[in-house]
Amino acid sequence: MEAPKPEESTASFHRFRVNVAPDTTSELKVDSYHPIDSSYGLTNLNPQEVALLAEEQRITPAMQQAFAKILAKKNEVSGLDTQQQAAKQELDSITADQSRLRENMKALKGSAEEKALLQRYTRQLDQQEDRLATLCSQAEQLRLKRVEADSELSQMIQSIVLDERF
Repeated sequence: MEAPKPEESTASFHRFRVNVAPDTTSELKVDSYHPIDSSYGLTNLNPQEVALLAEEQRITPAMQQAFAKILAKKNEVSGLDTQQQAAKQELDSITADQSRLRENMKALKGSAEEKALLQRYTRQLDQQEDRLATLCSQAEQLRLKRVEADSELSQMIQSIVLDERF
């Protein structure tokens, strides 16, 4: 059965004419179609959204494959961010500890334990300085890797060309 055509249409309503005999009822069934246009920012895409879109069959396998590559690169960038944050926290912790040691060294002036504690604190400061140098080097390497990974992610997003219809 062919869908009835509206007799009048406005932006908000459709009016249909139905002939009904007196003292009777009639039923008018109208199928309506409302296209839904969805857009997703690839930079904000997360695995849950991709899984939901795939489950609802709103993306094609080619789209899902492209999204998986982007999500993998985003995870790599996120992992580098986590490593950078951990290195920064360790740097901050060592810096705070060094301040504490220096204050302790100042307070030792003239005490009987001064020489032994100064040697101990000096060794500790020396070890921390070595660790700081290593951390600074690692932090710079992480920063460069992060910049590179972010650039690769941007290029990956810009290079995606999909013309999928379903």
